[in-house]
Amino acid sequence: MVLIGDEIRNQISAIGRLWRFSEHNPKLSSDIIEAWDRLVLDWIEDKTMPLIVRRSKEQRGHTYYHPSGREIVVSDNTVAIWISNKILNSETETLTHIKEMLENDEFPIAFAFKKNEKIGAKYTKTLGKYALKDWKVCHIDAIGLNTKAKIEDIPITVLEEHFRKYASPKNMFLLPQSIGGLGEISEFINEQK
Repeated sequence: MVLIGDEIRNQISAIGRLWRFSEHNPKLSSDIIEAWDRLVLDWIEDKTMPLIVRRSKEQRGHTYYHPSGREIVVSDNTVAIWISNKILNSETETLTHIKEMLENDEFPIAFAFKKNEKIGAKYTKTLGKYALKDWKVCHIDAIGLNTKAKIEDIPITVLEEHFRKYASPKNMFLLPQSIGGLGEISEFINEQK
């Protein structure tokens, strides 16, 4: 059954191209993006760094220990937002500093916590000043884990790839909050690649 049709799909794609080349689309430094992308890859390689996963059915800030020995931390879209904020401000980070922030519970792991959600959570720092008031962070390649399996039962390679897509700025784009819903439409997303 055709619910939308090619004409409307083509128009959505055209709007996606307009946004990609719009003067209103933030022009982010390719050097900063490359630095963050390298940091994300180094993070994955450093087995002492916890991997952070975006998973709505789990409590944010809680940790799991994968059979591989890797710590897995549950979050929402906070890490992607935090990284985007840093990039918008032309700031980079080091793994050493991020590890220190995690050890001191200073690394933002949730936009906000629901009542009692912090109970038992190892990480409780909220996004706070790093929130992007006017922007929505969208992902080009879908980052959902698409499994009901327990985190501990998901292959570590799947979790590593999930983290890469979740945290790499090469897989993100920004939209004004007022039109953020466009970031969920495949025809629009495809034009951001």
